[in-house]
Order: sequence, then C-alpha cells, then structure tokens
Amino acid sequence: MTKAQRMTWQQVGTPHGWRSLLVLAGLVVTGLGWLGWPVWDSLTSPNRAQAQDEAPWVLAALVCGLFALAVAMWLDAGRRLDAMSVVVTLVVANTVVRAVLNPQAGGVEFVHALPLLAGMAVGAPAGFLVGASSALLSTITVGEPASTLPTQAFIWGLSGMLGGLLWRARPRVSWLCSLPLAVAAGLISGVLLNLMGWGQEPGTTLTSFHPGLPASEVISRLWSYTVETSLAFDLTRGITTALLLAVFGHPILAALRRSVGAEPPRPSPDPTTRSSPTRSPVVRTVPASTNCGTTTAKELSHDRHLHLTRAGGAHRVRR
Repeated sequence: MTKAQRMTWQQVGTPHGWRSLLVLAGLVVTGLGWLGWPVWDSLTSPNRAQAQDEAPWVLAALVCGLFALAVAMWLDAGRRLDAMSVVVTLVVANTVVRAVLNPQAGGVEFVHALPLLAGMAVGAPAGFLVGASSALLSTITVGEPASTLPTQAFIWGLSGMLGGLLWRARPRVSWLCSLPLAVAAGLISGVLLNLMGWGQEPGTTLTSFHPGLPASEVISRLWSYTVETSLAFDLTRGITTALLLAVFGHPILAALRRSVGAEPPRPSPDPTTRSSPTRSPVVRTVPASTNCGTTTAKELSHDRHLHLTRAGGAHRVRR
C-alpha cells in the first residue's frame, strides 16, 4: 500500500482507545471502592450525616471524572468534535425521557434503555458517559440535586457500561442478548442503590447493617434486605427496560451503529499500479496416433511444432 493510499483511511464514529478505557477503569474502581465502603470496611464506613457532608465533594469528583472521560474519548476519536455528536444526542434524549416520559412509579423507569444502547453501539466508555451525564443533567432539570445524586449517576453509568459487553456482537445478537442483560442491570442497580442508604443506618435486626461485620455477612444481610424491600421494584425496572429494548432496541441500535460507522472505508487500489493477469502457456500432450508408422518424417516434424494462438496466451499442442 502506497503512502497516498494510506492517507485515504480515516477514523469513523466514536472509537475508544487506551485513554478512554484507562479513565473509565479509574472511575469504576474508585466509584465501587467508595460505594462498597460498608462491605470492605464496615467498621469505618461513614454514617448518613458524614455522607451528606461529603456529597458535594464526591459530586465534584464525579463531574471532573466525566469531563476527563469525554476528553479522552475526543482524543481517541482523532480530536474531532463531530465524533462526539452521538454521545451528546443520547445524553439530551435520555434527559428528555426522564423529564417527560418517565412515570417513576412502582419501579417503572424508561431511563436505563438509552445508556445500554449507547454502550452496545459505541462502547463501554460511551455507555458510562451517557448514563452518568444524563442522570446529572436530568436531576438538575426536574428537581434540586440531593445527596444521593453522585451514587445515582454512578449507577446509571454502570448500566450503560454493561452494554459495552455487547459492543462487538452483531446487531441482532447484541439486541437479543441485551434483554436478559437489562433484567440483570435492574437487579444490580437495585442492590447498589440499597447499599447507598442501607450502609449508612445501622440497626439491630438480622437484615440491618452493623459495623464490624465481615464482608460475607454484610453481603448476605444486604441481599436479604433487598429481597424484603425492593426486589419487586428492581425486577420491574429491569423488565421495563427489557420490554423497551425488545420493541425499539433493534432499529435504534442499527441506526446508532450506522451513524457512528462500522469500520473505516477501505482505500481503492491505485489504477496505475494495477497489472492485468497473464496466463501461462498451457501444454497439452496428445497420445501418438496408431498410424504413426505411416506418417512421414516431414509431417511428424510439422505436428511437433504446431502453434495455436488463442485470446489469453499461446497454447502448444505436442504429439
């Protein structure tokens, strides 16, 4: 491939490289470490008053992390602002969905479908960015932010990141696999949302959080608390998201993947370097005639050097 041909290759869509993956890994590890504080160190985990005091700083750290993720994706996309248009569009669309179409009753929520589709179409960094950013923007739009906003935004981002598991699958396969993934995301988000408030209020019952418990006992009590209080709501959330994906997911996913591009266009070959294929001469051996004894020496010499010219090369017939 010549240098002129290599210059015809271009990046399409919103690709993610090592920068965005590195920033995403830092955000997820830090967020899970902060959110899972009652699990890995139940003795020193903050109570509700301490969590409310720390919420503004945690929110500021999350906003800075999302900004760093957006910059990393922009760099991975070749410093093209138009490559981020799909992400911005999905953030705005999910904000409108929450403000206008989200009933927020009995666990019925429509806001987890678009982050999942973003991860499926563009990748895990885009899914996390769409989920977390739309949670922050929609909360500011529909009401005043609460101390639980950083955790809520982080969990929305995790839901979108799960869609990145299906990023390399074909559209139909990705769409079908997203249905059970949506139900699982509803359950996971419910458990994490419970961990946010449950670990800040110690109690004396068998399902309450108690400082000093080992991690296994904390997880067991957290699951028992989830089954008693919010499992039905979490399943409803996951099933609602799965139904939305079942009805609208495949056409939206196909449109998103077409908008970002499946692969860079292949360069056309240089016509000046194209050479026409040449055929090598074909040699056929014809069995000797049974009347060879009556053939004269002159005719035999003539037959041995007979040439037939055809389109595509010379063909020699030898007897």
